Amino acid sequence: MKGYKDTIYKTVYQYNQIPIPAADMERLQEIARDCREVRNYVYDKYGGIRSLPKIYPGYTVQNEMTKSGLRERLGLPSVYFYLSIFDALGDIKSQWARTKNRIGKNIRENPNLTPKDRHYLRFVIKQSQCFESILAGGEPKLPGDWKKSYAAVCEDVDTHRLNQYLRRQVRRHLDRSHTDTADGFPASPKSYRYGDHGIYLSTKESRKRLFIPLTDNNRYARQIYIRLYPEEGKVTINIPVEVRQRHPAGYAGEIGLAVGLKCMFVTDQGRTYGEKYLEYQSALTDYVRERLPRHRRNAKNNPGMKKYNAGKARLEKALHDYVNGEINRMLETEKPETVYYPKLPAKSKAGVNRRVNATVNMWQKGFVKSRLLQKCRERSIGLSEVFGKGIGIQCSSCGADGVKKDDTFRCPSCGLELPERQNAARNVLNRGRGLKEEQQKSSL
Repeated sequence: MKGYKDTIYKTVYQYNQIPIPAADMERLQEIARDCREVRNYVYDKYGGIRSLPKIYPGYTVQNEMTKSGLRERLGLPSVYFYLSIFDALGDIKSQWARTKNRIGKNIRENPNLTPKDRHYLRFVIKQSQCFESILAGGEPKLPGDWKKSYAAVCEDVDTHRLNQYLRRQVRRHLDRSHTDTADGFPASPKSYRYGDHGIYLSTKESRKRLFIPLTDNNRYARQIYIRLYPEEGKVTINIPVEVRQRHPAGYAGEIGLAVGLKCMFVTDQGRTYGEKYLEYQSALTDYVRERLPRHRRNAKNNPGMKKYNAGKARLEKALHDYVNGEINRMLETEKPETVYYPKLPAKSKAGVNRRVNATVNMWQKGFVKSRLLQKCRERSIGLSEVFGKGIGIQCSSCGADGVKKDDTFRCPSCGLELPERQNAARNVLNRGRGLKEEQQKSSL
């Protein structure tokens, strides 16, 4: 795939061969609970504004956590303790990135800001030392050329007003992370070893490892994640592996996709994939909509929450398996070199029916997109996202606005009549090709 290296990361899984005894599962759950406590400790102490200078690259946090005495109090092996710290730091960094993106959007859309105001704010957000100093209420102390650049963007703007605006935006959009989940934990290569057709995991007991027989005899030497399913006596080991991209023969041409709930994909030729997607999505939505309120009303004394979560996990797995299977079927049937995909709105429109609203709100379009991207990358297929606004009402033949009725598109200008989704897919293909031509011209 153009723009990517020849190898990609994908997750492979290993499973326990026989049910794990309750006592051994409790030992694993204790590690998971301790790792959760470590993550929440890091979230609470380093998730705020004052700790922003410490989280990049994070060794200051690591040293302070070492001195905190938390690991000794928990009795948690260092192989789990430090991974949990850096997992939490990763979440904090991601939250800061999301916060900056939200602020950037507000800066673009704020009519009260002048171009120079926007330029100043963007400079401050991108220059980490400047950003940290202003959030802390101080004056930026920048070296050499950065000091000159900062002085230039400060000209003809009210820095005090803009700094106050920036601080308000951060307070409004920065969410402090927290987790109540303890369903697994990360493990470094030093915390496990393979042998005897299974894996030996370090525990909180010194020099004692817990043996889990596995269904395969594959061996890995990288960071893994142990996912726990105590009700079933099962674990899943998630292993990220780097694999070489496939370059299958016979893949050529371009296709445009229309994406939806009733049918996952419709191509520009009118072929459909994922016709039962709505059935799987509705089953999951109905399960959550009907059962979750009952559990929430009596959450503290409700032993059925585990049963509810297990049922939801089964339905999500069925949906995800179906999505993966249909994407594979589409790519193996169409054999495209490039796929064009519409950019979908963050929020989708629904009707007055509560069941329909719930289904639309729980539509896992983000998962569908991520799996399509992954599977295209595995096959070296180009995936390009195109502008999606108005894609359903525009005629794919002449470009005029048409009418949609009974799942059919009709154009009053040129007389085109097509299934509504096929017309949208043809528009996706047209926009994708237009974008490709513009990029080729600009590169000349």
